[in-house]
Amino acid sequence: MIRPLRLLLLATFCATSSLAWAAEETVFVEAESFREPGGWSLDTQFITEMGSPYLLAHGLGNPVADATTTFKVTEGGKYRVYVRTKDWVARWKAAGKPGRFQLLIDGQPLATEFGTESANWFWHPGGEVELKPGEHRLALHDLTGFDGRCDAIVLTKSSQAPPAAAKELAAYRAKGLGLSETPTIKKGYDLVVVGGGYAGIGAALSAARMGCKVALIQDRGVLGGNGSSEVRVWSMGLIRRGKYPRVGEIVEEFCDHAKKSPGTAEEFEDAKKERIVSAEDKIDLFLHTFANGVKKSQPARIGSHRCDWSSSCS
Repeated sequence: MIRPLRLLLLATFCATSSLAWAAEETVFVEAESFREPGGWSLDTQFITEMGSPYLLAHGLGNPVADATTTFKVTEGGKYRVYVRTKDWVARWKAAGKPGRFQLLIDGQPLATEFGTESANWFWHPGGEVELKPGEHRLALHDLTGFDGRCDAIVLTKSSQAPPAAAKELAAYRAKGLGLSETPTIKKGYDLVVVGGGYAGIGAALSAARMGCKVALIQDRGVLGGNGSSEVRVWSMGLIRRGKYPRVGEIVEEFCDHAKKSPGTAEEFEDAKKERIVSAEDKIDLFLHTFANGVKKSQPARIGSHRCDWSSSCS
């Protein structure tokens, strides 16, 4: 007998959101909710350590295009600016600051360059700006192309910096984004597949076609794992092998047809993999989502960080 499983969806985020403590307005902006990511990439590898994904300027030495978004304030006046970032080479005492970037507000860069201090994530003070009531434009401007990192931005009238400790920061982040403390419960799964590589996709498709209701959880924004555009390890066509050659038949439906490794991103056909999985009505696909370990008697708990780079996130 198969007992249906439940999922608790935690920590979904939406676009920029403001909050107010006492009479002091604070605007909290998640970097991953920027409406236009430009050349910045969403990095979800360290959600369990970070509590959030972040934007990464991975340009292989060539500065990437600006990430941009907008925010609104209801009260005019001076706002203190904080950017959550770090100097990613500081732990090795390496010369230079390869992760440097600027924050532009309404097209004007702040005097502070970010990604230049601390081996650990922290709220890097960026000084003060004068803002009028209404909408304003934010931009992350990469200066090096060597993996600048930005997790979040806070503009506040408060004299107190955002909290640094993980537990306090999680509560601050949730309040700033207007997130509910009550998780969403997803019921009725016969199988939960954690990991959307070739094995995970194959298992999910096979189970769904045998009548199981499946949740497929992938911590990246694309399916395929090593066989995706992110890693680009080609399948080489060596699929029907060993004692169980028919196992490879389902993989042949969604595998890449790259001519070499690494090849081009397009050759790894991320969209095709997602299209094939999404076509199965018995599969619920959760991208940009991670799974926390639980006891057998407990429902699975997953934290979703999915965003479509627009004003409406899910």
